Amino acid sequence: MESLRMQWNDLYRTKLPTMAKARDPAQPKWPVFLDHCFARIVLDNAVGNEKPWTEVVKPPAVKNMSEEQLTNAIALAEKVANGEANLVDLDERSLELRGKTSKIGTKRKAAPERKPDVKPEPKTKKRKADETISKYFMPSPERTKKCTSPTTDDDVKPKSKAVSDLSNTAGKALPDMNVQLDRIASSTTLTPFRKQTLTMLCQVPPGRYSTYQAMSDYITATSHKTCARAIGNAMRNNPFAPEVPCHRILAADGSLGGFGGSWGEDGKHASKKHAILHEEGVRFDSKGKVKGPPFREFHA
Repeated sequence: MESLRMQWNDLYRTKLPTMAKARDPAQPKWPVFLDHCFARIVLDNAVGNEKPWTEVVKPPAVKNMSEEQLTNAIALAEKVANGEANLVDLDERSLELRGKTSKIGTKRKAAPERKPDVKPEPKTKKRKADETISKYFMPSPERTKKCTSPTTDDDVKPKSKAVSDLSNTAGKALPDMNVQLDRIASSTTLTPFRKQTLTMLCQVPPGRYSTYQAMSDYITATSHKTCARAIGNAMRNNPFAPEVPCHRILAADGSLGGFGGSWGEDGKHASKKHAILHEEGVRFDSKGKVKGPPFREFHA
């Protein structure tokens, strides 16, 4: 079983995303690029069959699938890699099972026994293989003048309840984010505060945005005193971007914020951040201010 788990992890986490980013000719079109999207597509078709896989297997799938389910998932993933299965068709079927918006047609209706309570799958920005968005999303300077001390292990001590068992958030987080929660929780290099911050990012749904200040307000109210600057420091060099979506965090004044300078409002990569957010459904007005209220429905 362990060898099957390793094989499955390699296929959906590494092989398929790498092929997608390189536009491998095995598929005429690669509709997704992120590992959790490949997991959704393959597991819905190979394990869920007539329903989303999460209704058949308890997350995380890699730990709870039977040998037969793992074998079926691996076989379908290999067919995708070899061009024997059409990824677009599999993706459309997965979206239909979940009542999500079709990427090539009109919005599908959910199956009668299910309520369409899942937000649309984010359409990932197409990028060259050597591009990266794992940069630091810096908050705007105007919002950080009052908070000047850097964030370290010693001066950030969140309450144990907030970060003691991050895996408990899996049942409350967005669909398809269990893999990312596991990656965050199992990291041996992240501080507890960084784990807490990155876990909160997994709760911001596609098509919505939040702010450094909103995250700071939540942590201050439920765990310990902090500020927007500390949140920004905790998100520095997010090792799991873009799957853990720090691009959905903007400045409190509604402006774009920044990616360590070059990804800021006037940076050379600002248009890329705008494009990613636009594809997810976030809109800005003619003055560059985001439309709609920020997401604040964070939970422990």
